[in-house]
Amino acid sequence: MAEEIKILLVEDNAEIEGFICAALTKHLSSQVNLECKPRFSIALDRLKTESFDVILVDLSVSDLQGPGGLARVRAIALTLPVILLVDENESDPLQSSRDIGMPRWLVKRRLADSGWSMR
Repeated sequence: MAEEIKILLVEDNAEIEGFICAALTKHLSSQVNLECKPRFSIALDRLKTESFDVILVDLSVSDLQGPGGLARVRAIALTLPVILLVDENESDPLQSSRDIGMPRWLVKRRLADSGWSMR
C-alpha cells in the first residue's frame, strides 16, 4: 500500500483547487490527503492542530498580500516544505521565491494549461 502524503493547500480559487487535487491524485503514486484553506491565517491555525508533509501556498490570497506576507510564509518553511503558487503575471517568481529562501514554485496558469510543471 502506498504511503499517505498530507498536503495543506492555501488557495481561494475553487477551480485551481480542483485542478491541483486532480493533478496530485493522478501523478502521485502515494495516497494524497489534500486539505484546502482559503486564507493563510486559517491554514496557520490548522497547522497548530495537525501535521502535514508539505504546504502549497497561493501568494495571491488576500491575507498574504502586502508587507510581511512572504515573511509569514517563510516562517513556517523552517519546519515544513513549502511550494509557492504564483500567478502568471508575477514579474519574476523565481527571484521572489529565491529572495525568501524558497526555491520551489508553480505558475498557476501553466498548471491549468499544460498539466503540471514544477520549477
